[in-house]
Amino acid sequence: MESSELHYLGAVEALRLMKEKRLSPVELMDAVVARAEAVNPRINAFSQTFFERAREQARAAEAKYTAGRRTRALEGLPLAVKDEEPIEGLPATSGCVGLRDEVATYTSYIAERCFRAGGLMHLRTTTPEFSCAGVTHTRMWGVTRNPWNPEFTPGGSSGGTGATLAAGAATLGTGSDIAGSIRIPAACSGVVGFKPPYGRNPQNHIFNLDFYCHSGPMARSVADCALLQNVMAGPHPRDIATVRPRMRLPLAYDSVAGMKIAWSMDLGYFEVDEDVRRNTLDALDKLRDAGAEVREVEIGWTPMVLTAAMNYLGHLFGNTIAPVLRRHRHEMMPYAVEFAEFGMRTTGEDYIESLAVAGEMYDTLGPLLERHDALLCPTTALSAVPADHDSTRERVRINGVEVDPMLGWCMTYPFNLLSRCPVLQVPSGRDRRGVPTGVQIVGRTYDDPTVFRAGAAIEAADPWYVTGKHRPGL
Repeated sequence: MESSELHYLGAVEALRLMKEKRLSPVELMDAVVARAEAVNPRINAFSQTFFERAREQARAAEAKYTAGRRTRALEGLPLAVKDEEPIEGLPATSGCVGLRDEVATYTSYIAERCFRAGGLMHLRTTTPEFSCAGVTHTRMWGVTRNPWNPEFTPGGSSGGTGATLAAGAATLGTGSDIAGSIRIPAACSGVVGFKPPYGRNPQNHIFNLDFYCHSGPMARSVADCALLQNVMAGPHPRDIATVRPRMRLPLAYDSVAGMKIAWSMDLGYFEVDEDVRRNTLDALDKLRDAGAEVREVEIGWTPMVLTAAMNYLGHLFGNTIAPVLRRHRHEMMPYAVEFAEFGMRTTGEDYIESLAVAGEMYDTLGPLLERHDALLCPTTALSAVPADHDSTRERVRINGVEVDPMLGWCMTYPFNLLSRCPVLQVPSGRDRRGVPTGVQIVGRTYDDPTVFRAGAAIEAADPWYVTGKHRPGL
């Protein structure tokens, strides 16, 4: 890869070249920082930058490689960290201008593991306010835009990370997912994102006890995503929900020949855009061509799934925002105000009903996954909504049909209800406006390697970012 393209070099390949002393961490960091400075005026995806400090850290990593000393799993790799992850001594605003003076007093377990593995944080990435939207815009940071088509959102809530990776402004990135906040921006931005099963990766309390909530990796390839997931995963002495033993994913996978893949285009109730349909069928063809047995199934879920998800999220997540609403309502985004107000109206009965719906959903999915190795469906039912979309006042239509303006275009949240299932999002193509689409691969509970195996097969048939064919024209 030419030096002018180093910003798109994959993490696994970069590590190999650095160990062979054919690439310096300083060269890589300089290329990524230059790219970040060049593209951010168009995508507005960074909440903070640490370029000079990252260059100093890259020089220290370079000395390790030059001396042939032991290096760590992410040694010298530029890492974008989602602003939602608290980092001791840095602002902890949740994207809310009312909290502009808040400073974190601790570092999240996920960020801590990435730093200890040698990842070099050169920037933090934007989120929606309190990470409670599928788009990324706030009064604090403005509107974050999709590198493939700036009129549209890169998704949310890890939208800054998705846009940063797609634009070549980071090698790896962190995300979090409570209703799709890794997978939505991974799909909209054309990158890979993994929602690990509940308990696989540690969370700080109190959200470690919220089974909808997951922190996970985002990258431009399946192998790079697995690399970062291996750093994040494993039990933590301060998180009772983390599972044992630690799972380590392979970075390369066997053929999918003989695998049985179920698929559903609409999960029983979603309206799905025609471009998304076309690209999903193309991903299925790639699996067939690779030797997998692909079979359409009826899931039979209903819009009650959305009701259950919103009641759960409102009752727990929305109510965590309520104290801020009482102090800073006039400074908050409309979508955050509406979500907090909704949460305060939910009841214990709503919460219990949401658990009952999750149980009924798995009555269908559980037996289906006993007969198949994985389930594939679109990640989003529409490639993206406008970058400044306001779900409190604007409508969303798919095929002329009006859908819920907040989550009706996102097919991710059902698998937060069923959170013990690992889910990998990989790109599936682009729509008529050039915006990426994606598919999500859902595995049996805690069977992470299988979803990576299927994702790697789809990716191998038409890899993204290797050449200009699958790169945004920034």
